[in-house]
Amino acid sequence: MAKGTRSFGRTRGTRFVLAFASLFALIGLIFLTAAWLPVWNDYRHGKQFAANGALALAMVLTRSRASAGSETVLGIRKQLTDYSIRYRFTTHSGQTIEGDAQVTPEEWGFLQERGPVEVRYLPDDPQTNHVSGQVSSRSRMATAVFTLIGAVFTAVGGLMAFVVLKNATPAR
Repeated sequence: MAKGTRSFGRTRGTRFVLAFASLFALIGLIFLTAAWLPVWNDYRHGKQFAANGALALAMVLTRSRASAGSETVLGIRKQLTDYSIRYRFTTHSGQTIEGDAQVTPEEWGFLQERGPVEVRYLPDDPQTNHVSGQVSSRSRMATAVFTLIGAVFTAVGGLMAFVVLKNATPAR
């Protein structure tokens, strides 16, 4: 080996710790990707809708609401409800698309079955669409938890790898 290079595979223990640290960091990166990929997709679709989106009038096929559990804040328990609609629209090219969306309680109150709802869609990919009043399907809490787990795993794995590589004995 050339002078000044380090041998990273000198001991079996060093290789194991380095592999373990790399695995830890990789798991962290996977968690970070899982947390932020939906955020990126929402952002990307929003930009695409603004630049290339087409409008269509859809018919609300069904409206439904379902219990989404409850949350307790400062000792006050609040029931959570998901408000959903199923709709159908026809694109400008004549393709019929059906979709589902969670909407705000206010929008859900205005909509009627067999009534209209405005849909924005991408002409080259009409399955990517968004109705008026639609809420994001991603959970802020899930994004925060996955980000925290990912950051911790990545930091611990990176720190372990740094310490192992820093303390590796130079080759003679």
